[in-house]
Amino acid sequence: MTEQTEAGGEDLLEAYRQKKEEPESTEAERERSERRKKRTESGESIVVDFVANFVAGGNASFDPVKGRVLMSSRRLILATSRSKTVIPITSVFDIAVGQVPPEVDEFFDFTVMVGYIVDNRRQTTVIGGDRDTIEKFSLLLFRAALNGSETVVKHPAKVGGRVMDSRKRTTGLHLDYESVTFPGNAELGEADEPFTIDLASVIFFEVIERTVEGEKRLVLSVQHVENGQTVTTEISLPSRRKMNVLGRYLRLIYHWIKSDVRDVEVTEEGLEVLVGLYSTGPGIDLASLLELDENELEAKLEDLFEDDLITDDTAPCELTPQGRFVVNEEIEDVNV
Repeated sequence: MTEQTEAGGEDLLEAYRQKKEEPESTEAERERSERRKKRTESGESIVVDFVANFVAGGNASFDPVKGRVLMSSRRLILATSRSKTVIPITSVFDIAVGQVPPEVDEFFDFTVMVGYIVDNRRQTTVIGGDRDTIEKFSLLLFRAALNGSETVVKHPAKVGGRVMDSRKRTTGLHLDYESVTFPGNAELGEADEPFTIDLASVIFFEVIERTVEGEKRLVLSVQHVENGQTVTTEISLPSRRKMNVLGRYLRLIYHWIKSDVRDVEVTEEGLEVLVGLYSTGPGIDLASLLELDENELEAKLEDLFEDDLITDDTAPCELTPQGRFVVNEEIEDVNV
């Protein structure tokens, strides 16, 4: 096993050991202790801590070992009784979820492969486990790699096919499972209101090249539905490494949402109910709007709820990301 170390790695592991050795007391004292012990002397918080099998540091033998996966906002540590691999979050250039490399597919059911750079050399680490654990860990890793990044955004770059004269603005970036938010950033002198891209509304994205701040940069062009219109937003980060990770994130969430509705068959009447929920607010008599009696509406809501397209089987309710994806696809078909 290749061992890689970085100042602070021992600090993070020691915080974990102290947490495990702390005797249990009252619930309130234990919670206070957890908050204290999950911080290192440098102020790092342990946000991930689980046991997994992994192939760390580009181990040429591809023999998985069992150990602990620890992560703070600054570093990822894979530790066994014999060695540890420390990966600075700033060195991560790729996060590939669910793609099991052929060299280890006999050992893992579900994995995340992390690409990173050490001493100007590209390395990979493969972490495997149950799907739920790996997906949750991957989302936290994406956030650690991208949240707070300085971002140049042009929004809207297009509305439909019409090119807009919107100015490029510097802002921040924040990932949630269902959205990417670009908040106003006072430190960067940004006074504009924040805006959010609903990832269930994304219908197409591609990487193009643009001149940004006087230099050629890669730009992520994202087409999404906003207020019933197809809108294009152009996003650029100074770091190509971060651009690659952001592209990976959008592809991953798009794939997850689309996969969840791939086998769902929505009737024309069910689609009308989804569109009605999408386009109206609380307090609207949906049955009257759709010219349905209450029993008919109730039956359709139950069907949509069973397909995970709405959050409840009775009104008022909201569309899930999968429900919004179905509606946005319909809107895009109408706009074409």
